[in-house]
Amino acid sequence: MESTIKNCIINASNGNGWYPKGTRRLKRSLIEHGYSGDILTWFDFPNDDFDKRNPYHVKASAFTEAIKLGYTHILWLDCSVWAIGNPDKIFDVINESGYYFWSSGYNCAQTCNDKCLDYFGIYRDEAEHYPDCSTSMFGVNLSNPTASQFIQEWLQSAHDGMFNGSRNHDGQSNDERFMFHRQDQSCASIILNKLGMQITPANIYSSYYSPKQNESVLFTMRGM
Repeated sequence: MESTIKNCIINASNGNGWYPKGTRRLKRSLIEHGYSGDILTWFDFPNDDFDKRNPYHVKASAFTEAIKLGYTHILWLDCSVWAIGNPDKIFDVINESGYYFWSSGYNCAQTCNDKCLDYFGIYRDEAEHYPDCSTSMFGVNLSNPTASQFIQEWLQSAHDGMFNGSRNHDGQSNDERFMFHRQDQSCASIILNKLGMQITPANIYSSYYSPKQNESVLFTMRGM
């Protein structure tokens, strides 16, 4: 019987600055470390489904395109990411667990502006107990009902303008716990916590760049 699993790694940017170089570095590293699935990269929005004035919508656009193409197991990697281990291993996690997210080290009271919390019906006191994920690297298995619901709600939050917001404080909340809004990441973090999804600690499969890495780390990241 033919497998219904169809893996892909996706990456996209608006083509400015160092991002295209990062995309090319990422693609080389995936091939060099034995990735056996498909790689989809774009130097602009893959489609016109989202407001292109917000650069963070490019992630939602890329996921939408991969879904249209029939992929079931989809891993997003930022332009600052590259592989240092066999990427196929993360798809074992995505297949078995239904998804993969890793920790940013913050909580949602720090990374979600008032508008975002209001949209999701969350008080900041509650958000303080929600760990924040990093959407630099995350993946979903769309045959998993929880992961499928996550993606649907995340894409809808993009359509509804919740990826808008500044990485500076910019008066987006008067609460002293708030630091900055992280656009797609803020929305993803709220949704996955509401759905009871788990976040993998840093330095297991993903990490920020260091000359010394745990053997289990498959991806690291640093801008060019």
